[in-house]
Amino acid sequence: MPVQYIKIVLADYSFFENKILDIIIHGLYICCIIYGETTLADKNKIYHSGLPIQEKAAFLIICSAQELLNKLGNITKEFGISLTQLQILHILDEIPQGKTTVNTIRNLLVDDSPNVSRSINKLVDKQLAQKERSTEDQRVVFVSITDAGRSVHHQCDRRIVGNTIHLSPNASQQLADLLISL
Repeated sequence: MPVQYIKIVLADYSFFENKILDIIIHGLYICCIIYGETTLADKNKIYHSGLPIQEKAAFLIICSAQELLNKLGNITKEFGISLTQLQILHILDEIPQGKTTVNTIRNLLVDDSPNVSRSINKLVDKQLAQKERSTEDQRVVFVSITDAGRSVHHQCDRRIVGNTIHLSPNASQQLADLLISL
């Protein structure tokens, strides 16, 4: 899937000071660019801007998602894997059959990444996953998790849990309820 490039002209809104905002979306990663300068938007400026409330909410969700993805990406880097590779390890660790096909993994990923095969190959190179060709149909390749992959998956998950959103349980429940209604 090629990088999606969206250009939004928000000349009427004071937050953007009549500038052009470009948003580049690559999988789950979103990068806001104002006049060629990469920036993490100031959420308070968005909140207090003249944008309609629906647009404020959308931009705040985008900014918060990017911040969270950056945080998760930094955690997975500590384990020598990408966020996509962690998602693949999670799928492989949780799949009841113990192994599955590349297409099944691609369909189960949250991120519609075109690099699933490459990510799996990197996991195989690191001995965190293994591939096995079907004896019934040579075109089918099964992927399974190794003990080392299971260990990295669990360690990474333990490191992530509690290091994402720092809200009270009540505020977290309210946020979850609102997000599920989108």
